[in-house]
Amino acid sequence: MTRSPGGEVRPAEFERLYTARYAEIAGYVRRRVAEADADDIIAHVFTVAWRRFEQVPPPPDDRLWLFGVARNSVAEHDRSRQRRIRLQFRLAQDAVTAASWARGAANSDPRYEPVLTAMSSLPPAEREALQLVLWEELTHAEAASVLGCSVNAFELRYRRARNVVRDAVMNTSNSRSPSLGSDSVTTFRTSSPARGNAS
Repeated sequence: MTRSPGGEVRPAEFERLYTARYAEIAGYVRRRVAEADADDIIAHVFTVAWRRFEQVPPPPDDRLWLFGVARNSVAEHDRSRQRRIRLQFRLAQDAVTAASWARGAANSDPRYEPVLTAMSSLPPAEREALQLVLWEELTHAEAASVLGCSVNAFELRYRRARNVVRDAVMNTSNSRSPSLGSDSVTTFRTSSPARGNAS
């Protein structure tokens, strides 16, 4: 396979490849993945062929080249699927644990109920940033390392989460009780069921 002098794929050449090999590649993919995922993977295979058209060998070897791309695409799909399953399982476990912690903390001190409620509304990454500092008592540099991001990125995430929780607690304190103040987010670290009453 060759490209035009300008370095671009000739649509007619790619169309011939697509027409000649689509049925075989589609059959290969559909025999290996769920029907709901097959079309996306088939499309990915031919997208790779389009982008790397200069690497596609002439017939009949183009067939084997496409099978190789399809095999890699199916394998990556399977790895992604396994990662999603593991993530869903972990999130389900975290949700159960968090609910248990929330019940324990709320029962031990009703002042922390608004903090728990506000934290539960945060995106997972921001909630984790807040918990690592308040509950696990990590420094910002340590927490950034745990989350795999830069310290600057972590601090932005942490401040955003802290501000959201602080504002929610303040709004609750204004509408319910003057005993709930802006320092509730910081003192909430003592309610962490994972750490007990840490100072």
